Amino acid sequence: MNDLMAHTLATQRIEVALLGAMAALALLLSAVGIFALVANLVVQRTREIGIRMALGSTLGEVMVEIGRSGADASLLGVVLGLLLSAGALRALRSVLYGIGVYDAPALATAALTLASVTLLATTLPTLKIARIDPASTLREE
Repeated sequence: MNDLMAHTLATQRIEVALLGAMAALALLLSAVGIFALVANLVVQRTREIGIRMALGSTLGEVMVEIGRSGADASLLGVVLGLLLSAGALRALRSVLYGIGVYDAPALATAALTLASVTLLATTLPTLKIARIDPASTLREE
């Protein structure tokens, strides 16, 4: 009986492994996209950042302002994703077995995972701001 059950569930296990791999790839691609967005903002606004720091803005203020753009985009995506998933989960009610349609711990885990990946992907490029020298930035142009 154990062999029959293992053979029956083998296809489902493969499907779950493939789905997990695709989800991990999607998470990686979103992290790279957020990282690239914030890194591009830092490069484009280097002169503005140098001027702000020369006029007395603190490093933390500048880092929060630049990092906020990536975090805002991600927050909008999480909120829209949760709203759209509410409608999609209603359609998937017949496919789900053993869990409720609106599984709060699973949805919260997904939202927190995306938020932590966003925090990491936003923080890394904003650390480059600490290496900007306001005097040399102002002399460049």
